[in-house]
Amino acid sequence: MAPPVPVYTIDDIKLQYKQQLDNPAEYKCHLKSITQHECTFKPSTYKSSPEIICLPFKRIFQKCLIPSIQQINGKKTKVEKWTNIEITNDMTNHDLMESDSKYYNYVQDFLNAEKEFRELMEKEYHESI
Repeated sequence: MAPPVPVYTIDDIKLQYKQQLDNPAEYKCHLKSITQHECTFKPSTYKSSPEIICLPFKRIFQKCLIPSIQQINGKKTKVEKWTNIEITNDMTNHDLMESDSKYYNYVQDFLNAEKEFRELMEKEYHESI
């Protein structure tokens, strides 16, 4: 399991990396992206067997060379290090929600599965009390 990491809002990112986002050439920034999958579990019913439904989503980053201070041999030294600044926003994956998208039906299945799974967990919880 991955270690816990802080979650920053887009406003936090814009504040923390304002210089890099406003002046990408100065920090040798370039765009990078990855595609990840968000998965959920669809419980079985008398009509269907259980299944895992996964959707691809894009994450976009600005990779920038940022000056920082590090301890090297007991001395503080000025260095530059590559930092990935996530710039994914609410429009990055908007195409998944459009009715003509090839993923539209998967998105609907995913959302329904999330609802069914939540209802199943609540039902099991209340039955165990």
